Amino acid sequence: MTSDRIVFIGAGGAGLTAAFTIARKRPDIPITLFSKDPVVAYSQCGMPFVLDKKIEGFDKLVLYTPEVFKDLGLDVRTSTAVTGIDLDAKTVTIEGGETMEYGKLVIATGSVPFVPPVPGVGLKGVYRLLNLDDGRKLAEAMDNVESVVIIGGGPIGLETAPAFLDRFIDVTIVERMQQLMPSALDPDMTKMLEDHLKEKGAVLITGKGVDSINGEDKVESVSVGGETIHADMVLLSAGVKPNVELAKKAGIDIGPAGGIDVDEHFHVKKNGRALEDVYAAGDCIEEVNAITNRKVVCAIGTVANRQAGFLADELMGIGVPYGQVLCPAITIVGDLQIGSVGLTTRGCEMAGIKPVSFKAKSNTRARYYPEGKHLDIKLIADGQRIVGAQLIGKEGVHGRINELTLAIHKKMTPAELAAVETCYAPPVSPMIDPITYTAEMLSLRCKKLKK
Repeated sequence: MTSDRIVFIGAGGAGLTAAFTIARKRPDIPITLFSKDPVVAYSQCGMPFVLDKKIEGFDKLVLYTPEVFKDLGLDVRTSTAVTGIDLDAKTVTIEGGETMEYGKLVIATGSVPFVPPVPGVGLKGVYRLLNLDDGRKLAEAMDNVESVVIIGGGPIGLETAPAFLDRFIDVTIVERMQQLMPSALDPDMTKMLEDHLKEKGAVLITGKGVDSINGEDKVESVSVGGETIHADMVLLSAGVKPNVELAKKAGIDIGPAGGIDVDEHFHVKKNGRALEDVYAAGDCIEEVNAITNRKVVCAIGTVANRQAGFLADELMGIGVPYGQVLCPAITIVGDLQIGSVGLTTRGCEMAGIKPVSFKAKSNTRARYYPEGKHLDIKLIADGQRIVGAQLIGKEGVHGRINELTLAIHKKMTPAELAAVETCYAPPVSPMIDPITYTAEMLSLRCKKLKK
């Protein structure tokens, strides 16, 4: 007898959200979720702000308790790893040897930290920040630390840096690329972020990789480009990669960007053929970039959550195709907001696009209104449509990035964006919105280049 149970491997932003949606709409469908973590349904994105004491404690990040799962009829098995998938028998093997049959299977194994292949990564005092347990251990260790080296200039490490600096802990950030946040920002925009961190007391080393983490039993220093930096602690923040080992072991196809290859209905593939009852979603899959039409991995919570709605409908038999992505993102470093969407200048060049850009500096409020903040904005076009945007300021970034995401999805030209109606009130905006002005100037530049 074939089971009608839906089994989820992973209970993060994609898996658990999809399961919740199905349980509310179709309580007759049995659902089991397996997670290696002892706690599920919490916000990973909030952990840097617990460390910086802007949020009272890690318990505040837990969104749902086990009682909620029971009330919904969900069988959620925490601290339980799935060790194998038998696609022919339609079963999963659980740690300890138990097997469970599935009617439909969802692989939502998320991502794993990229660990630099350097000596010393296993020493005491080397930390990561992926789950609640990581966060609690890091918070406890910070009380006895005088200096930390953050390896990687990506969002999580940068968002965590102020937590150290506010405790007067020496911070050195090492990024092997020539700039911080290289996948989100152009060098001219990154300079504002770098200046902000330097003003707060951080030491930045870019364009050099870590040679080794040193110490007998515990971290004592880090070697970078022939220089030795004293450190009591190391935070690994060199990015994440899709967690695809279980899928790969089952013979499921892995795509060119390193994630699980899925079709527009989230079906996984084996030898190029979509499997009817096996799906994948979240950080572990590849998606299609809306500008380049190339496969990308987009490990962002909002993207996983959005996928969950499409996936839930698909599992209930009412699915519609999932579209292409732009992966808009915002990062908060101290009191600085950094937003980006679409392609950077380097991303354009890698995709064979000749970029045309314009950068402007504006205010977030009317010039005469108190406490207005500077806002730096950069728009990038391919000569016709807008393909990228970057904003940095102390307020007013989030909503504008959402607006620009829509503009890029709708393939708007700079002139079309400049003509969009905008609202105005002195406490929240200038009469001419910064996006309007920047788009107008970019439109003029594109026209000049065509002549």
